[in-house]
Amino acid sequence: MSQAVKFPVNSLVFLTNRVGRLLANEIRKRTALDELGLSAQHMGILVDLWVKEGVRQQDLAVSNIKDKGTIARALQSLEAANIVVRIPDQEDKRNKLIYLTHRGRSLREELLPEAQQTVKDATAGIPEEDLATCKRVLSRIYEQFTQNH
Repeated sequence: MSQAVKFPVNSLVFLTNRVGRLLANEIRKRTALDELGLSAQHMGILVDLWVKEGVRQQDLAVSNIKDKGTIARALQSLEAANIVVRIPDQEDKRNKLIYLTHRGRSLREELLPEAQQTVKDATAGIPEEDLATCKRVLSRIYEQFTQNH
């Protein structure tokens, strides 16, 4: 007779997944992404482009841990909303480089402060050293996965 398997709700996988989803949902609500016709997936692409423009679609797929087709569809909707433009790469015509439009750049001032406040609110009361340890551990896990794949 098999014994019921208990799902470890305090496991790393469960906690990181749930906290990530909760934060993404709260950021979506507070930034009014829905009203702008954007999703959390779009926010990930925007954050990457706010850091560095002129990247390839493949680079965004890797950074956002999404397949190329999903990123292509997201970029299509961002392009239709006049948030990004795709420009042929002069060095390799097979690639298109992704740039923000003026509207895409201006969204940074509109969305980022509210997203940052959401994280600040979510981590209120947690000692800085605990947050630093958490970030350091998660960064190491992320690096291990991205370096080995």
